[in-house]
Amino acid sequence: MGLLKGDIVVTLPRVERIRAVIGKIDGGMIGVVVETNPRFNNVRVYGVLIDGEVYYLFEDEIEKLEEQ
Repeated sequence: MGLLKGDIVVTLPRVERIRAVIGKIDGGMIGVVVETNPRFNNVRVYGVLIDGEVYYLFEDEIEKLEEQ
């Protein structure tokens, strides 16, 4: 996907099944990418700022909002 810091993203419905964030974030929430370097088991994760808190999400849990 190749997200960059400052990109605006939307969470996908699959985040609703993540135990660590149940009740905190839902699909369709908008956030800003603030970190792009972290990795988990050699898979890139992104730090996404949503409502003042950073969540570390995999590429398949977020989608970049299209530029108009």
